[in-house]
Amino acid sequence: MNRSSIAYNDSMKTVTQPTRILFVYLANPKFGKYEIERGVTELWNLVESLGNASVMDLFIQKGSEHIATYIGPGKAAEISEYLKTNPIDFIIFNGHLKPTQKFTLTKIYWNINPNIRIWDRVDLILAIFERHAHTREATLQIELARMRHTGPSIYGMGLVLSRQGGGVGTRGIGETNTELMKRHWKREIKRVTDVLYKLTKNRQSAIDNRKTKGITTVSIVGYTNAGKTSLFNLFTHKKNQVEHALFVTLDSAVGKMFLPKLGKSVLVSDTIGFIRDLPPDLIDAFRSTLLESIHADVMLHVIDAADPDMMEKIDLVDTILDELKVQKEKIIRVYNKIDIAESFNREKISAESLPYPHVFISSVTYQGIDTLMTTVLPHAFTKESG
Repeated sequence: MNRSSIAYNDSMKTVTQPTRILFVYLANPKFGKYEIERGVTELWNLVESLGNASVMDLFIQKGSEHIATYIGPGKAAEISEYLKTNPIDFIIFNGHLKPTQKFTLTKIYWNINPNIRIWDRVDLILAIFERHAHTREATLQIELARMRHTGPSIYGMGLVLSRQGGGVGTRGIGETNTELMKRHWKREIKRVTDVLYKLTKNRQSAIDNRKTKGITTVSIVGYTNAGKTSLFNLFTHKKNQVEHALFVTLDSAVGKMFLPKLGKSVLVSDTIGFIRDLPPDLIDAFRSTLLESIHADVMLHVIDAADPDMMEKIDLVDTILDELKVQKEKIIRVYNKIDIAESFNREKISAESLPYPHVFISSVTYQGIDTLMTTVLPHAFTKESG
């Protein structure tokens, strides 16, 4: 295990008391109250998914990103005063901090609390990923994503060391340290990438083997908490974990579903849920896991029909699927949770869903499930094979 992994584990998993967190939310100047509340809520949900953590307070600043400290110097100083009387373990920022910003903030707050940690949104998501990883492949994917994210931070730290050394001969030592860190980082990136490449080849071989044998596959994708795993469990009669938490499903789960109209079983896969502002490096690192979805014969895009931000989240998932080069012809939109969708206009949504086939369901009350399994899916598979 590399040093960065140990830092994540020791800081978040081995403590007995809840980790004390301070939120710092920098809001776009154009954001209104609703957009800010939505962003803060999603950040709060991320921390809940982390487990054993407690949000002690929240600082909100509306404005543009500051080049040195991300938030403005005045807000940074205000947080310094807060830390003098309030014990905090982690300060978590909602955005993506540049390495120099993270280092500058760490340097400021270490003068008050030398054990405090500065995280951005990516650090938080990676820690949640780590909590829910159960296979070697997922663990390596997290390690790769973390190294890509923290690599530039290593460069920034090395640069500061070389500049702060001062005196005769110390600059050269600093430069040597920087080069050593760069080489170590590159070696670790290559090591993990090589192992993941082999695992990806094995997964691709398994996918190709299924196709050769004529095994039909369907994948379930969607924004996190849309109800993907509930639908997967309903299809396959499995009991995978379902809870109101983000990224519970991380490793790709595969099960069988029998379709009477086709007279055969098909394989169903459920994998990681997407989320707003998911960094490209994370998607790329999990590309091997996503192979199950990318190469499926039919893809079910599960949508939370009760979510007021439904349309925005549909667009976000569509964008990611485009980046993954998923063929639009294989996608079916599944509007879930219609049992609790109070202001859901089916006619309007049906018109906006074209040209995608779509169905309205509830994985809780089973409404629409029969239509999905006896009409929509069989038609999609017949169409695909034709």
